[in-house]
Amino acid sequence: MDEQQGTQGPPTPSFMGKHRLAATISHLHNQINLIQEELDQLETLGESSLVCDQLISSVESIPDPLLPMTKAPADDSWERWFRVRTNSRWI
Repeated sequence: MDEQQGTQGPPTPSFMGKHRLAATISHLHNQINLIQEELDQLETLGESSLVCDQLISSVESIPDPLLPMTKAPADDSWERWFRVRTNSRWI
């Protein structure tokens, strides 16, 4: 009985195993094609540093509507509330 098992070669793949392998290979080919298309698109784009510089300059040129335009406080009396008084005493 042991002699018969020793003379047998590797098990042959079944139809389902062959189908799975073919499906896996087909899936890998599809992924390779998608990656190749992405690489081709990236090669046609400009350099990223140039694109980033253009984006930053265009964003910085447009003022933010939520931020005030002045850098100093508009009302100095309002700022007095937040200043620390050095000569006042707390009892």
